[in-house]
Amino acid sequence: MPQSTQGDIFQAAARVQLAIVFGHVGLNEMRHRWVAFASSQPQLRQVRDPFTELAGHPVEWSQGKWLWFVPEEQNHGMTDTQLAHALEVPLAWASQNGINSVATNGVANT
Repeated sequence: MPQSTQGDIFQAAARVQLAIVFGHVGLNEMRHRWVAFASSQPQLRQVRDPFTELAGHPVEWSQGKWLWFVPEEQNHGMTDTQLAHALEVPLAWASQNGINSVATNGVANT
């Protein structure tokens, strides 16, 4: 059953098998949260911008825990069609790999 909560997507990532993270790293809260999270993960410490360096494919950050980064589109957003496509690929991958718990950010009203 879907559940809607607010908070740090990287904290949520610890509770699920796949976290689909939408956004960008700029002078924003996402930068702060990414730096804090990445600094605690040896394999991610050198990644400065996951939305350009890791976008579009699953990244295993801990055993059985995955991140999938979806960069913003034009004007810091995306259309419904772009959102559907952005979710289609990681959710198909999750289904094919037996993943049954997913968290995401930024799509609360969809």
